[in-house]
Amino acid sequence: PDPAMRRLPPRGVSRGIPPRCGVISRSFASAPSRPSASGASRLGIGFFLGVTAGASAAYTYARRTLVKEDDAQSDVVAERATVVEDDSVEHAALKHGWPLDSSATVHSKKSYAHAFDGRTRNPRWVMEKITPDTLAGPGTRKKSDFYEDEEVSWKHRSRLDAFRGSGYDRGHLVAAADQKGSQEEMDATFALSNISPQIGPGFNRDFWAKFEQFVRDAASESSSKAAYVATGPLFLPSRRDRGATDDGAIERVEGGSLPRPTEWEMRYPMLGEPPAMMAVPTHFFKVILVEGKDDTVSCAAFVLPNAPIPNNFPLRRFVVPLTDLEVVSGLEFFKRGLAGEERQTYERVERSFLTKTAKQLPGAGKIPSLPATSQRSPVQEVDGSGPKARKRWVAIRHLCETTACEVKASRWDRVEGKS
Repeated sequence: PDPAMRRLPPRGVSRGIPPRCGVISRSFASAPSRPSASGASRLGIGFFLGVTAGASAAYTYARRTLVKEDDAQSDVVAERATVVEDDSVEHAALKHGWPLDSSATVHSKKSYAHAFDGRTRNPRWVMEKITPDTLAGPGTRKKSDFYEDEEVSWKHRSRLDAFRGSGYDRGHLVAAADQKGSQEEMDATFALSNISPQIGPGFNRDFWAKFEQFVRDAASESSSKAAYVATGPLFLPSRRDRGATDDGAIERVEGGSLPRPTEWEMRYPMLGEPPAMMAVPTHFFKVILVEGKDDTVSCAAFVLPNAPIPNNFPLRRFVVPLTDLEVVSGLEFFKRGLAGEERQTYERVERSFLTKTAKQLPGAGKIPSLPATSQRSPVQEVDGSGPKARKRWVAIRHLCETTACEVKASRWDRVEGKS
């Protein structure tokens, strides 16, 4: 076989900082040998040899100390971050490694897990578990401050400076109020790796905040054991503004012509300064899976625009098919909790709910700004053995059929015409 074809070792975990390099240089001087030397010369040579021996010992000690410190720091970071690239891939082209995607690293915080997208400088996704214990602890946001996440590579992480003067809120994806179990758990939600730029009035401070409360209410129902929530940003296309172009004629160029403008295009603001700029998401998603104490499960997927939303707007309007969300996000959700026939069962109850909702709320049941689709997930075989196996659910329901599926009015709601 080709000697370049070999099994690649697992990739290391980035510490999020430039690698430490200890450069210790030593210079050695030698004098030409002499047939004889005086006592003073011998004393000088002895002194020189003593200094050299001492420097060598100091160098050896320092080197061992730095290596041990490096290894200890690497072990700490490795406990919190796992690279999920497939290290079993074999190909001659990968002899010297392959480009490592920052979002392939799964980070584990005290109160949630997440992956970070180094291109948009937004979370790729965050995952949290909400229980009555996480909602009723001593953690308080009064003691927390936003901070840059040093677990994310310095090349890719988001920066506090990008938000200053931008007009956008630092919007939590794992809500601070979800993780009050301890101050450490609360503090972790203020890492910028859990933050995306959000419109403030009408969204982050209003409808989104009430949506977060809806999730907490679902998790704290007397029949609920725990809620597992996936949240993340989306960058969705919009229809091209035909009025912003000419009559649509093909531009003539030397040697040929350019294609006609497409019907869809991607548009979103950027914060900060090149090259390290942060993208402002067009939408946000939440997928909620609630375990019941009676071994039932309820699930629902939501997509909300990053824009002001009226307080009386029905939450059911933002419910979308889970498979459609997977198509536009490039992610797959709850592959252990809902798979195979159970996933098919969920999709049937989801279609039933969305069909009824669409009759009451025209336009409901589709990803915002995109046409309705008819995606279906194929039945997949599920491995029922191993440590991650579990018994089947007694019943599978849509979350909006087990809850009121609406946000509650708040005394802080803005009255129309007032701020």
